[in-house]
Amino acid sequence: MKNDQRVQQKEKELLVSVVITTYNRCDALAETLRALGRQSVPADQYEVLVVDNGCRDATASFLATFELPCEMKTFHETENVGISAARNIALRRARGQYIIFVSDDLIVPENFIATHVETLERFPGYWAVGGFEQLPSLTETPFGRYLDKLERSFDDARKSAQLGPNLWEMGCPTARNLSVRREDLERTGLFDEQFRNSCEDQDLAHRASEKGIRFLYNAEITCLHNDQAGELKRYCNAQRRGAHDTVFFCAKYPAIHGDASIARINGLVSASDSPALVVKKVVKSALATKPIVALIERTVALAERIRLRDPALWRFYRLLIGIYIFRGWREGAKKLRSSTLTRDARNISCRSNVSP
Repeated sequence: MKNDQRVQQKEKELLVSVVITTYNRCDALAETLRALGRQSVPADQYEVLVVDNGCRDATASFLATFELPCEMKTFHETENVGISAARNIALRRARGQYIIFVSDDLIVPENFIATHVETLERFPGYWAVGGFEQLPSLTETPFGRYLDKLERSFDDARKSAQLGPNLWEMGCPTARNLSVRREDLERTGLFDEQFRNSCEDQDLAHRASEKGIRFLYNAEITCLHNDQAGELKRYCNAQRRGAHDTVFFCAKYPAIHGDASIARINGLVSASDSPALVVKKVVKSALATKPIVALIERTVALAERIRLRDPALWRFYRLLIGIYIFRGWREGAKKLRSSTLTRDARNISCRSNVSP
C-alpha cells in the first residue's frame, strides 16, 4: 500500500476498519450492517466501509439513508469492478489499525469486532479467521443440507495444529470473515485485481505467507450465514466463476499450483493423462454442453420434487457442480491462452520495431 496505494493517514486513526463489498444483496446487507451497529466496542473506535460494486437493486438508495452509530463510508461503482478492485477502493480509505473483511450476508455477533481484535493482539504474526453457521431454515432443504455439510467439511480440512480451546492454526484462509493488521498489508500489497470473483484471498494469503504471516481459525468468531435461498443454480454459477479465476491463480504460481488437482482433471487432454483420465475429460466435455446441462438440471429438479433421499440427491449435486467447475476452468484456460498469445504477439511486434 505504498505510494498511490497507501492508506490515507491525514485523518485520525481508528482501532478497526470493517470492509464490505456488496452486489445486489440489499436485504442481506441491511442485516449485516444492523449487526455491525450493535458491537460491544465503542462506536468511535471503528468505521464501516461499504463498496456498492455496481448494484442494480435498491442498495444505493438504502445506503443513502442508512445510519450507524459508528462512522460509515460508502463508495458507489457504476459497474461491477470485481471483488479485488472493490476491496482495494475501501482499503485505500481505511483508517483502522486493524482491517476486518466480512461478507455482505453474515450476521455478526455483538463481540465480533472485539474478538477479532483480541485474537490479533494475543497472537502477533497471525491473521484471524472466523467461521459461520447456516440459517436453520436453510438446512430444511436437501441442497441446504448438502451445502452445510460441504462448508463444515471445508472448515475442518483447513484446521491443523490446535493452539487452544476453539483455536487452530490453519491454511487457505478466506476473506469472508478475516482480520489483518493494516501494517501487514503495507508489506504484502493489496488484492490482485485480475481476480474478479475468487482466489483473491488465496493470492493475498500466499503473499502473506512469504512474509512470514500465519493464519489462525477462531471458532468463537462464528457468524450466521444469512443465505435464505441456498439456490443450487446460483451456487453452480459461483463455482463456475471461481474455476475461471483459479486458472489465473495457478498460472501465477506455476511451481506450487501448476499441477493442482483442479487443473489435472479439468484441463485439455494431454499425453501425460492416464486412459481413465482421458475418458473422464471426454465424458465431461459431452456433459458440459448446454442441452445436457439443461437435462441434468431438470432431472435434479424432478428428483427434489419426488423427494429422493439425500445421498442420491447429493450425487446429482456433485455431478452438476463438477460440470460447472469444468466449464469455468475451460473458459478461464481459453481466456488465458488468448491473453498469452496477444501478449506474445505484442512482444514480437515490439522487438521487430527495435532498430539494430
